[in-house]
Amino acid sequence: MRTASELEEGEVGVYVNLTRVNTSDQPIENATIVGEEMVRWLRDIEGYRGFLMLSREGTTLGLSFWETREMAERHRVSRMQFIDRMTSAANVQVEEMLDFDVTFAELKGITDFLGEQGMA
Repeated sequence: MRTASELEEGEVGVYVNLTRVNTSDQPIENATIVGEEMVRWLRDIEGYRGFLMLSREGTTLGLSFWETREMAERHRVSRMQFIDRMTSAANVQVEEMLDFDVTFAELKGITDFLGEQGMA
């Protein structure tokens, strides 16, 4: 990944796809299982840079990080098919999918804090 100083003017360094899922009464632990499966599948896709899952009772947010918007778009159809299979198997509903550009991030302490727990 390039630093901000290495980017061309107007170029964005990382692209993020956010998926919000209604998990209803599913145990929150199921989100960890789904996240682990997502990472196993995503890690071999060109341009994939990481995955973060945030959960609370009734809602889970999945954020997939991509080198560029173009790389994420190139794999959109297969990603959607995989998400459909995962949400169907987990018996949850996708409520929203949004795209973002990362404009700032400082996450070093998160991986240090979580250690082995939930980090691929």
